[in-house]
Amino acid sequence: MASFEGGPRGWSNAKSQALQERAAEVMPGSQTNFRGSLLNAPLFFTHARGARLWDVDGNEYIDLINAGGPGILGHSHPEYIEALKRQLDTMCSLGSGICQTEMDIELSEKIVRHVPCAERVRFCVTGSEAVHLAIRLARAHTKRPYFIRFQSHYHGWFDSVLGGVADASPADRPLPLESERDFFHTEGRAPDAFKYSFLLPWNDIDVLEATLEKYGHEVAMIHMEPILVNGGGCPPRPGYLERVRELCDEHGIVLSFDEVITGFRVGLGGAQAALGVTPDLATFGKALAGGLPMAAVAGKKEILDQLRVGKVAGAGTFNGYPLGVAASLATLKILEKDDGAVYKRIDLMQARLKEGLLEICERRGIPALVQGPRGVFFLLFTDKPVIYSFKELLHVDLPRQLKLYSLMPEEGTILMYGGRWYVSAALTEADVDRALESADRTLARL
Repeated sequence: MASFEGGPRGWSNAKSQALQERAAEVMPGSQTNFRGSLLNAPLFFTHARGARLWDVDGNEYIDLINAGGPGILGHSHPEYIEALKRQLDTMCSLGSGICQTEMDIELSEKIVRHVPCAERVRFCVTGSEAVHLAIRLARAHTKRPYFIRFQSHYHGWFDSVLGGVADASPADRPLPLESERDFFHTEGRAPDAFKYSFLLPWNDIDVLEATLEKYGHEVAMIHMEPILVNGGGCPPRPGYLERVRELCDEHGIVLSFDEVITGFRVGLGGAQAALGVTPDLATFGKALAGGLPMAAVAGKKEILDQLRVGKVAGAGTFNGYPLGVAASLATLKILEKDDGAVYKRIDLMQARLKEGLLEICERRGIPALVQGPRGVFFLLFTDKPVIYSFKELLHVDLPRQLKLYSLMPEEGTILMYGGRWYVSAALTEADVDRALESADRTLARL
C-alpha cells in the first residue's frame, strides 16, 4: 500500500492517463457520468478504506467526495460489510412485486418512524426515479399538470427536471428556458419537455406568491431541496419554508422535498426534521443505503396509496432488491446506534474542517465563508456572512473555487465537483489535518 505523498512533486497520474486513453476507445467521454470532465486530471482507483482512496499510480487521497453523497459511513465499515456478506450468501435479488422479504417491511417501518412526513414508503433504485414517481403521484392526487421547481436545485437527469434557466421577467408562465450556457443543457430533449414545469428563483417568497396567485389552481406540486446543497449549501431564509408550507395548504398543492442528499445525512429525520417543516412527499437516495443504489419516496398515505393497479404505476425490476434493502437496514442501524454517535462524530470532524479552513483563508488574506448542513458544506470565497440564493452565489469568487477543486487531488485530497466537501463518519483527526494541509498548499498555488 502506497504511503501518503501529497503535492505535485510526489504526485503522478501517468497510469490514469493511459487508462483514460484506453477508455476513450470504448466509453463515451472515457467515463460514466457527465461530470467527469470537470476534473483536470483523470483518475482511476484501485481500492478504498475508511476515508482514504488509492489510485492506480499509487497516490493516496483523503476522500471528501463520499461517492457523491452515499458514503456517509466511509469505506469498508465492518458492520456494513458484514451485513452485505450475509445477504450475498442468502439472496441478492428477487422478482420485485412478486417476491418480497420481511426486510422490506422492517426498512419501511424505520423510515416511517424517523421521517416526519413518512406514512407510507415506496422503494426505487435511483433519486431520478424517485423524483419522477413523486411528480406522477402529485399529479394523480391533485388532477393538475404543472409542478414548480427552483433555479440551481438538482432533481436528477430526466428531461423535465434537468437544468433550464429561470426567465427573469416571464410575460406568461414562468417556464424554464433552454440555454447552452446552462451546465445541464442537453441536446436530445423533447421540445415540450419543460411544458409543464415552472422554474423560479428559490428563497424569494414574493415571486412564489405571485406565481401561485396566477397559476396555483394548475400546480400539482412544489418540489425543492429544503437546503440547497446543489447550489452552494444555501439555507432557507428564516420563515421561507414555513410560508411555502402555508401556500401549499392554501392552494391544495403537494409540497415535496428532495432529500436525496440531506436524507439520513443531516439526521435520521432528514432536513425536514432539522428545519421543523413537514412536506407531503419526500424523495431519498444516496446515504440511505450507505453506498449501494437505493432510493425511496415517502409521504402521506393518501398520496402513496395511489400506487395500485389501475391508479398510479411505479415499477422497477430492482425496486426493493434484497441487497439494497439489507444495505439500507445496516446503514440505518449504524446511524441509530449509541444515541447518534455517528452524527456526533461527523459534527466534530466538520467543525474541525470549518475552523481550519477559515483560519487558513484568514491567514492568506482570502475572504471566505463555510456553509452547509451537517455532513456536507461549501468553502465559498466571499465576504458575505451567508449566501441565500443562486443569484448571490454568482458573485462569489467562482474561478478560485474551481481551481481549488481541480488542484486539490495533486495535493492529496479529493472534493466533489464545484468544491463541495462531504464529511463521513470514517474521518479521523489525522485525515482532517491532512485535508487542511492539502487546502493550504493548494491555496498557496492559486
